[in-house]
Amino acid sequence: MGGQFAAARTAHGDELEEIENAFMQERQEALDTNKLELGKLMERRQQLEVRFLDQRQARADDDSRQLDRQRVQDAEDYAILKIRLETEIQTLEQDLEEMRATYQLNSEKLDYNYRVLQERDQENSSTIQQQKRKIARLQDVLSGLKGKYAREDRKFKSDNAELTDEFKRLTEQFKELQTKFVHFEDADTRRYRELWNMNEGDITTTMRQVLQADKVLHEQQLGLHWYPPSDTIFNDSSSHEATVGSSMGATGGGTG
Repeated sequence: MGGQFAAARTAHGDELEEIENAFMQERQEALDTNKLELGKLMERRQQLEVRFLDQRQARADDDSRQLDRQRVQDAEDYAILKIRLETEIQTLEQDLEEMRATYQLNSEKLDYNYRVLQERDQENSSTIQQQKRKIARLQDVLSGLKGKYAREDRKFKSDNAELTDEFKRLTEQFKELQTKFVHFEDADTRRYRELWNMNEGDITTTMRQVLQADKVLHEQQLGLHWYPPSDTIFNDSSSHEATVGSSMGATGGGTG
């Protein structure tokens, strides 16, 4: 009985050992297979990472080149627009100077005519006063000179009335010329401001679009922190327009 138990125990021990050896062999084979697959996966991951970095660098280089081309194009457009605006401003300034010269010439002519009319009016007033004093001194011969005096009096009154009408007409012409000058000066100033505001809005919009594109490239494509420029670049042109407008307004007010 004891021998059978020992034989069964030995047989089961051998069988258990064989099972354990088979299990260890399968375990080792599984480990080798998993290790090989893991190596392949790591190698593929490394290849994908390298390809991704290459593609990202290529996109960054392409975006940088496009940004450089856009900056050059914007600089050229800005230079062309600046030249065109400066040319238009010079033309407007020349027109304004011509209007001022014309106004000055007409003003001098009207001032001269006005002085001449004043002198004539004073002369006529003096003549009338002399005639009145003469009539007072010659009352003893009034009856004989009454007809002559009546004719002379009518003549002087007629001349005085004509001169007065001429003076009024020239005065109205002078006032009308002043009104026309103020109107044309206001129209030129308004046209200048409208032209400036229209082009300034286009430039400001383009600048903001370029800055927004630069921000997107830095933060989303390059992964860099973007620092915006100072807002004073959008205020310089507005302050320049206000200075030019106030200067033109002051010049027009002083001339009127």
